[in-house]
Amino acid sequence: MGRIPKPDPIILFLLLVCIPICFYGQFDQLLQEAQDFKNDSKSLSREIIDIIKIIAGTALGIMALAYIYIRNQQTDLADKLGKAIIGIAIFFAMIAIGEEIANI
Repeated sequence: MGRIPKPDPIILFLLLVCIPICFYGQFDQLLQEAQDFKNDSKSLSREIIDIIKIIAGTALGIMALAYIYIRNQQTDLADKLGKAIIGIAIFFAMIAIGEEIANI
C-alpha cells in the first residue's frame, strides 16, 4: 500500500484563502441580483394592480350603465346585475385597501 502524501502547508493555506475570496464575488453578485429582482417585482406587481383596477373600473361603469337601462323592467337579470355591481365595487375597494397596506 502506498502512503498518501502530506499536503504542502503553503498550498493548503492558499486554498483556504483564495476559495472564500472567489466565492465572495459570486455571493455578492447573487445578493445584487436578488435585490434587483425584488425591486423589479415590486414595480411589476404595481403595474398588474393598476391594470386590474382599470379593468374593474371599466366593468363597473359598463355594468352600471346596463343596470340603469334595465332597472325598471323588474327582472331577475336586474337583481343579478345589481349584485354583480356591488361585488365588483367591493373588489375594487379591497384592491385599494391592499394597495394602501402595501405602501405602508
